[in-house]
Amino acid sequence: MYIQNGKRLYRLFCLVILMFLTFVTTPIATLAQEDCLQCHGDAGTTVNRSEHDFLSCISCHRDIEGFPHVKGASLDKKESVAVCADCHEGRVADSYADSFHGKAVHLGSQRSATCVDCHGAHDVLGQNNPNSKVAKENIPETCAICHENASPGFAEGEEHFQLAAFGAGAPMYYTAKFFIWLTIITITALVIHMELQLYQNLRLILRERQRR
Repeated sequence: MYIQNGKRLYRLFCLVILMFLTFVTTPIATLAQEDCLQCHGDAGTTVNRSEHDFLSCISCHRDIEGFPHVKGASLDKKESVAVCADCHEGRVADSYADSFHGKAVHLGSQRSATCVDCHGAHDVLGQNNPNSKVAKENIPETCAICHENASPGFAEGEEHFQLAAFGAGAPMYYTAKFFIWLTIITITALVIHMELQLYQNLRLILRERQRR
């Protein structure tokens, strides 16, 4: 009897604490979002119509804590990729990091495409949405932002593939393997050729010495 009453009191206590925390924390997040929307209302409206409608501004713009914004508050390419990768970890983030675009950004390129360059920043929409930048019919136009006169063939490629023996990344996987082994065999053959040449030169030198 006493044990059951103790459990009920404990549950009631936990419920009160949870309600208190909800009451305390919710207005802070709401006020922060309202502060952002006073100046960035258009961006907020766009986000609300996107796949990220459940996020607040500071979910991505984490370094902004007040107004006026500090210098350099906007995200650079590396920072924007890191923000996206926090939620889209795994195959999506890993495949981008392994791609030409991802490696170029990692090395400091300011021209290579990031997540927001292809998917949008505030206007991220699913690929099945006809207004999405990554909808199949819109991909050539999206690619043309960087690649002039992008052909319809740009839409035929596979995005976010991983180099694996099976699946969409298989052709690239075996191509990479081919060139790795080609490089190893070429260098090995070159070293053997050099050693044979040195051996032949050494024999000629020894013969010349014997004749003297």
